[in-house]
Amino acid sequence: MSHPLVAAVWEQLGRRDLTNILREIIGEHALDIALYQQDAQAPVEPLIRSVFWIKTIFDAQRTYLQGLSSVRDCHPYFLPYLLPTESVFSALMYLVKIKLELFPCPKSTEGDLLRYRLLIAHTLLVGIRVLLLRGEAIDTDRKFKLERAMRAAWRNPDLSNVERFLITDLLPKAIARIGSSDVSATQAFLLDSGKPYLPPFATGLYPITGAPDRLVTDLLTGVMKNDADQLVSFCLLLDILWAVDSAVIQCHIDRRRISQEQGYTSPAAYQVDEACNQAQDIKKKLTRTVLAAFDDEFNNAPLRIFATIILSQTAGEHPPLQTRRIRDTWSQMSPIRDSWEKSSGQFVRWLINRRVQMWDCNGELEAFSHDYQQHLTQWLQSSSAAEVDQKAQLKTGRSSAVYVVNCPAVHPVPGTLLEESLRSHDKRAYEQLQGSPEFLTMDIDCPLCPSNTRIQHARMIEPLEQLSDALHFLSDSDGDGRDSLPTSRDTTSCSSSLSHSTSQSSRLEPTELSKRPISPTSYPAALSKVTTKQPTATTSEVFSPILSRSRTDQTFDRQAIKTISRDLRNVKLPFAGSTSLFRRNSAKGHQLPRQPRFCFSSSGGCLLFWGASSNWVMRFELGGGDGKKPKGHKYDIPSVQQAAAGDQRCAVIASVGQHYELIVFENDSDVPQAYLTIETENRSFPITCMVMSRNDRYVAFTLQDQVRVYEICTRTIQRVSLGSGMDRLADFGDRSLMGASLSAKGTTYEGKRQEAIIERKLQFSADGKHFVIATHLGDHYAYVDVWNCTFQQWNIVPDRSKSFKLPPWTSNDGDFTGVFYDNTQHAVLLTAFFAKEYPSFFSMTDDKIVNDSFSTRIVHAAQSPSGTRFIFASGSNDMYVCDSKANGRLKPSRVRKASSKINESAFRPGQLALSFPQETEALAFWVRSGKLMLRTIRMQDGIEATSDYDLRSDFDRLVVERPLAADFHTQRRRHSLLSSELVAEIDGLPSIPRPDLPELSSL
Repeated sequence: MSHPLVAAVWEQLGRRDLTNILREIIGEHALDIALYQQDAQAPVEPLIRSVFWIKTIFDAQRTYLQGLSSVRDCHPYFLPYLLPTESVFSALMYLVKIKLELFPCPKSTEGDLLRYRLLIAHTLLVGIRVLLLRGEAIDTDRKFKLERAMRAAWRNPDLSNVERFLITDLLPKAIARIGSSDVSATQAFLLDSGKPYLPPFATGLYPITGAPDRLVTDLLTGVMKNDADQLVSFCLLLDILWAVDSAVIQCHIDRRRISQEQGYTSPAAYQVDEACNQAQDIKKKLTRTVLAAFDDEFNNAPLRIFATIILSQTAGEHPPLQTRRIRDTWSQMSPIRDSWEKSSGQFVRWLINRRVQMWDCNGELEAFSHDYQQHLTQWLQSSSAAEVDQKAQLKTGRSSAVYVVNCPAVHPVPGTLLEESLRSHDKRAYEQLQGSPEFLTMDIDCPLCPSNTRIQHARMIEPLEQLSDALHFLSDSDGDGRDSLPTSRDTTSCSSSLSHSTSQSSRLEPTELSKRPISPTSYPAALSKVTTKQPTATTSEVFSPILSRSRTDQTFDRQAIKTISRDLRNVKLPFAGSTSLFRRNSAKGHQLPRQPRFCFSSSGGCLLFWGASSNWVMRFELGGGDGKKPKGHKYDIPSVQQAAAGDQRCAVIASVGQHYELIVFENDSDVPQAYLTIETENRSFPITCMVMSRNDRYVAFTLQDQVRVYEICTRTIQRVSLGSGMDRLADFGDRSLMGASLSAKGTTYEGKRQEAIIERKLQFSADGKHFVIATHLGDHYAYVDVWNCTFQQWNIVPDRSKSFKLPPWTSNDGDFTGVFYDNTQHAVLLTAFFAKEYPSFFSMTDDKIVNDSFSTRIVHAAQSPSGTRFIFASGSNDMYVCDSKANGRLKPSRVRKASSKINESAFRPGQLALSFPQETEALAFWVRSGKLMLRTIRMQDGIEATSDYDLRSDFDRLVVERPLAADFHTQRRRHSLLSSELVAEIDGLPSIPRPDLPELSSL
C-alpha cells in the first residue's frame, strides 16, 4: 500500500455523497459479475478491484471513528461524511455474495487466487470493525443472517486456518458484539489503556505517540488466547496499527498542501516532515514487534492475520523484518501489494471522472447558484439602510445592526460589539454610531480579526427580508417588528441537494490544496449548529444571540457577544465589483502567488494569470483599445500546471493524483466544455510549454520528450496523430543543415538523435494551418519542424525541417523564448535569450539564415494577426516592432515609449509577456511590487501612445468573489496539531456551493 496514493484517494473521498459512491461501486461490480458469469475464461483479478475500493472506504471510515466510544461522540461536522450503518451492512452482505460468485462452494480455489479469497475475508473484518466503532444496534435477525451467510459462503474444502478462524470464530463474536456496550473490567482496562494512542480525527491524527512495548505485548498475548478478551485485544491492536498508517497518510496530504501553499522549505512543511518521519519510525517499531511474535508463533491464526495485513500494506523493496519466514511471506504478498497499487490508481481516476459527470448533471443548479450569488452581491452593494422602516430601526437599535468592516476578511461585526470597541478607542466614531448611520468612519482594530488589523470604514447591513424579489425568498417575521436575517429554506434545500451530488471543494482559495481527510485542531461551538444533519443553519440562527435583543435590554450579557464574535471570525461576505466601498488598494489586497505565471491568448485579446500549482486561473478579457475596462473571470481548478488560450476558449492542465487532466473552458463559463485524462508514464514529467491556436481548434504542449497535440471538438477532446509516430523525439537525420555541408549530415546526426532535449518551443501559425516546433538538443543544435495541420494525420511539410548549430557559448539552460511561422514568406522566426544573434529569421525554402542583431537578447515576442509583424522585448530594456520583407529580412523599428518606466528586472524570460492583438496595437504585462501592470501600446502613422492599467484591484475582487461554502474541504487549511492558533472557519452564510471540478488535488 502506497501511502501517497491512498492519500490521493482520501482527497477524493471527503464528500457528503459517500453512500452514493458505495452504491455505484457495487452496482458497477454487479454488472461486471454478470458479464463474468457468461464467459468461463474471464479472469478473476479485474473483479477484485472493487473489493480493494470497498476496503479503502472502510479504512477511511475507521479513521473518522477511531478513539471514540461510538458515533454519538463524533463531531457533528463530520457526520455527513460517515456511511450509515445500513450502507455498511449492505456492503458486507454484498461481499459475501462476491465470494460465492467468484469462489463457489464446495469447489477448491486455484492456488494463485487464494490470496483474493482471503482479501474478501479481511474486508469483511474491516467492515465489521466499522460497525463496532459506530456502536449502533442491529436487530438480532439481521446479525444472524450475516453470520449464516458467511458460514455458508466459506465451505470450501481448502480453507486455511486463518480463514477458518475469521469466519467461524472471530467474526461471529464481533457480529454478536455490534451495538453492545457491555464490557468486563479487564476489557474496560484494556480499552482505557489504548485510548491515548488512538487520536480522534477531530483533534488531529498527528503527531502520534506509539503505544508502549508493554501494552503491545499484552495485546499480543491476549490475541493468542482464545478467551472472552480475545476480541477486544484483537480490535485494539488492529486500531493501533491503523492509527499509525492513517497518521502517515494524513502527513502526505498536509505535506502536499503546505508545500504548494508555502513552499517546500517553509516551517510548516518542515514540521509535517518531522511528524511524518516520527510516524514512520513508530510504524517500523510496531510492525517489527508484531512480526517478531508471528515469527515465533507462525501457526497462530490471529498473528498470521496481523502479519498478512502488515506485509500486504507495507510498501518497499525489502520486508520490515529480515527472517526467512518473514521473507517468504513477504514474497507471497507481492501480488497483493501490486494489485493494491493498481486498484488505488484506478480508484482515484474513477472518483475524478465521477465528479466530472456529476458536475455535468448539475449544470442547471450551477447556473442557479451563479445567479443567486450575483443577486446577493448586488443587493449587498446597492441596498441602503435609509430605506429600512424608521420605527423598526428605533425599536431594534444598534444591538440588531450588523456592520461590515474593511478588514481583509470583510468581517460582519455586531453593532453592540462595535459600539464597545469604539467607546474605548474612538470617541468621535462612538458618538456617530449613536445615530445608527449607514456608513461609519473610524480608526480601530477589527474586533473579529485574530491579529491587530486596523479598519477605517464600516457599512450597515440591512435585514435580508428587504432583498429583491428576484431571489424568491419567503420573509419570516417574529411579529413584534424586530428585524431578522432569515434565509429561505427553499434556497437552503437547493444548496443541500447540490452538495450531496457534487463535491464541495470547487471554490478553492488560492492557497488551498485538496487534502482529505483533514485533521483540524478544534471547532468552535457555533460550528456544530451549522453542520448538523438538520437543514443548513440560516443567517438569523447564527446571529440570533445578538440580533434578537432589544435596544432597551440593559441586562445584555457582553460576554455572550464576545463568545459569538469568536465564532464569527473569518466569516466572509461576497463583495464583487470595483465600486464597492471596501475596495482595497494593492498594498493591502490579497497576497499574490509566490510564483506568478501568466500568458496572453494566441489572439492577444485576453490575459491568463495563475500561480505555480495554484487552484485557480484568472482570465482578463482586455478592452481592445476602445477604453473599456478589462473583464475578469476565475476558473477554479486545483493544482494548475499550465494554461493557454486561443480566441474564445481557455485550456488548462491540472495535476490529478498520478496523472494530468486537460480541461477546456469557453469564454467565462464555469462548466468545462470538455476534459480529458492525460496518461503519462510518470507524473513528475513537467509540462514546460503550452500553446493554443487562434481559431480555438487545437492545443499543444510538451511533456518530457513528447509533443502532445489535441483537437477540441464540441464536447470532446481528441488526440491528433503526428505522422509516423513522431510525437516523440523527431528523426533529426532527414533534414537540411544550415551552415554545414550536406555530406556531413549523415554521420553528424546519426549519433546525436538520442541526446537529451534541452528545451522545446511550440506555436501555431496565425492562420492555424501550420504548427512549428523548435527543439534545442544537448548537441548545441537547433531543430525546426513545420507541420501541416489541414489533414487528419499531421505530417511535416516537405522541405520544412531545418537545423543549425547554436553559438559555442550557448548554455544548456534552455533559453529559447519563442518560435513563429510566417505563412506568407514560408519563414520561421526564432527568438532566444542566450546570444545577440537573435532573433533569427530564415526561410524554410532555402538554406540561408538571417540574424538581425539589432537586439542583444530577446525576452519575449509576439506575432500580429497577419503573421507578418512581430514585437520584441530585449534584454537591453528596449522594444522593437519588425516587419518581414520579401527579401527574407526583418525591418525593425524601435518603440521607445513601449519600454518606458518598466523596471529592468522585468526584462528577463518569464517576467514579461507581449501580445499583438491588432496590427497597430500591442500589449505588455509584468508584475512589479505587488502590481499587475498591463500596458497598451498603440502605433499608427508613426505616432506612439501608451497607457497603463493595474489589474490588482480586479485580482483582489476575483479572489473574494463567491466565497467557499461551509463544507469539509475548507478544513484542509488547518495544520492538524501543528498550528497553535485557533482558526474558526465558518463559511456557512447564505452561499450555495458550486459543483466540484474534475481535479484534485486537495489555495
